Amino acid sequence: MMKIVNYSFLLFLFLCSFTNLYAEETTDSLFVDLDEVTVVSTRETHIYHEQPLSYTNVGLRTIEKGHVVNLHDLSSYVPNFFMPEYGSKITSSIFVRGIGSRMGDASVGMYVDDIPVLDKSGFDFDFYDVQNIHILRGPQATLYGRNSIAGLVAVSTLSPFSYQGTRIFGSYGTANDLRCRISTYQNFDDKLAFSAGIFFNKNDGYFTNTASGEKNRLNAFGGRAKLEWKFAPKWQVRLSLQYEKTRQGIYPYAPLNADNTIGAIDYNDPSGYVRDVFIGGLTFRRTGDTYLFTSATGFQTLDDAMTIDQDFTPEPVFTLTQNQKMRALTQEFVARSRTAANYQWITGLFGFYKAFEVDAPVLFKEGGINRIQSQIDAAVGDNPMAPKITINNTEMQVPGLFDVPAYGLSFYHQSSYTFWDKLTLTAGIRFEYEKTTIDYNTRAGMSVTVTMPPMVPRPPVTMEMNDTIKGKLTQDFFRILPKAAIKYDITSRFNIYASVGKGYKTGGFNYQMLSDVLMKKMQSMPGAPGGNDSDPLPEDMIPYKPESTVNYEIGTHSEPVRNRLFLDLALYYIDFKDQQIVTYVENGSREMKNAGHSVSKGFEASVRALVTKDLNLYASYGFTDAKFKEYKSKADFSGKYIPLVPRNTFSIGADYTLHTNLSFLDRVNFNAQYNAQGKLYFIEDNVVSQDFYGLLNANITLEKAGFKLSVWGKNLTDTDYYAFYLETSNRPFVQQGKPLQCGLSLQYVF
Repeated sequence: MMKIVNYSFLLFLFLCSFTNLYAEETTDSLFVDLDEVTVVSTRETHIYHEQPLSYTNVGLRTIEKGHVVNLHDLSSYVPNFFMPEYGSKITSSIFVRGIGSRMGDASVGMYVDDIPVLDKSGFDFDFYDVQNIHILRGPQATLYGRNSIAGLVAVSTLSPFSYQGTRIFGSYGTANDLRCRISTYQNFDDKLAFSAGIFFNKNDGYFTNTASGEKNRLNAFGGRAKLEWKFAPKWQVRLSLQYEKTRQGIYPYAPLNADNTIGAIDYNDPSGYVRDVFIGGLTFRRTGDTYLFTSATGFQTLDDAMTIDQDFTPEPVFTLTQNQKMRALTQEFVARSRTAANYQWITGLFGFYKAFEVDAPVLFKEGGINRIQSQIDAAVGDNPMAPKITINNTEMQVPGLFDVPAYGLSFYHQSSYTFWDKLTLTAGIRFEYEKTTIDYNTRAGMSVTVTMPPMVPRPPVTMEMNDTIKGKLTQDFFRILPKAAIKYDITSRFNIYASVGKGYKTGGFNYQMLSDVLMKKMQSMPGAPGGNDSDPLPEDMIPYKPESTVNYEIGTHSEPVRNRLFLDLALYYIDFKDQQIVTYVENGSREMKNAGHSVSKGFEASVRALVTKDLNLYASYGFTDAKFKEYKSKADFSGKYIPLVPRNTFSIGADYTLHTNLSFLDRVNFNAQYNAQGKLYFIEDNVVSQDFYGLLNANITLEKAGFKLSVWGKNLTDTDYYAFYLETSNRPFVQQGKPLQCGLSLQYVF
């Protein structure tokens, strides 16, 4: 690992020395890639490069040249950013600087065209015609609130006012990977413009279930439409609509053997995932002489269905079906200054309502019933006086109906003042209130035959054992989230900053593990075998608490050579209280627990050099040391590394354009990047891990007028690695990373 750090440092020194040769002849506009310039959002009074925060911006050209198709691919460009490749899009967890969430609410906020995406099951959508993606690292609670405790991803799509034309794209690659899309951007005049586009994706999958012959296929289609109208001199309205339907095949989870070899994917029950996501937004904006006012109304729906063989074996043990239905409404009012004055301010009011329903029945099949029978037999043991209890069922269904509505309201303000055109002080605060409720109803029942011992002359008795968990719990949270920062502009192209801010993520309910709670409760019935009247009540197990952080950060943004060399550095220390950690229970369900105290510390470095107008070099490195300081659960995990947090993230790449004088070819673009990460631990005991590994990606594009023909490849070295790990029925399983992928794409713009 030290070699990589040393090589990165040497690369940086080389770029500095090489580009210094051109420092004197560089002008303000020479070689600037306007596609990569950070734009000001509705919440920011300065561009990100002038603010006391750590960020990465990925523009349209980078997205297309790097074949960035979804949120997973952003880790190629963002230090200390990790998104595991789960078996489906139902869990789009993001980890930044050691903070993330595998279940429950997201730890990283997401906005699409100023509309927040409230449920992370809707994060993983297809990127097309995206103008910019801004990734802010560290808590953004003051301005973005709720669940941006680790950072924020802000996606901006192309505007029909700033871009006009029609874009047709097609791509074909490994595993019959087919991607097609068409979009058009038109303006009727300088007051009214619209855009519309549709897409279709298909992939046969890279992994096969040997029991059924099925693969982890993917089919998705959807579209996006946008209407923008400047209906008055200072007013503009934007209506945006986005829809995507996804259908995925098997979960590619294979058993991990004791010698660390991977077995075959082999399970008998059908598995897959279907999802419908819709995001609609209506935004009004008034541009005054000294202020900008925005009203953003969002409406979102999520309907999905997951079926899964929960034991992942060829035996009929148990299955889980989960159907989610979410309806959410958000409203935000934002006002901010828009002058060049020393004093800058922003004030906002945000409210939301989310209706969330879950239907998650668990079906215990013959193998599952046999396991329960063996537990009963073990509880009876060799006691000659104990009756023999035999389960009569061949299957047992444990239905689960959960209604989990939530609503919240928050107010925030931030002020900045610049002294002597050099020193800027920033202070902000957010008042956040949220209330969430769970209305749950689940039950289980089984028929048993009780046979008395020989010394008790009674005939066998058949009886029903039934139990129900039904009730309603409510949690409400109120937090004050402050922030303070100081920035000093040493020159117009070099600033240093320091900041401290509080992050916060709401608590919730463990509705996914209520089937396990119910089984324990049945065994605690008076006279039931293995019963224990001291088992905790469900009300003690269902809720989990909020988590909070205090983030300390120092950093710098600089241009050592104007418009040629860009350097960003940041060091951070995060004090983490009541961290929400996912643990596994015996039947494969997951439970959220609060770790007592954790600490994450590290640093980030990014450098980009425009060596010439045709050669662009870039590199980034992130280091995270995230450990539990105090956490006692099944064992004492204090001092262990936090799961799913790569200690190192590294990326290096080059982009070069060769201009030709050929009649049939204008230019050739070469793009290559090497991305690496690790070491990464999958669970709290740090027994299972993924060592440091790297993936090589490349792209060659031939361009003529509006045509672009690309040959692309990902994981060109066909590197093997663990993408994900889980435990069920006390057995470990892993999902392997995608193998080598390559293909052709053609784009025509007119």
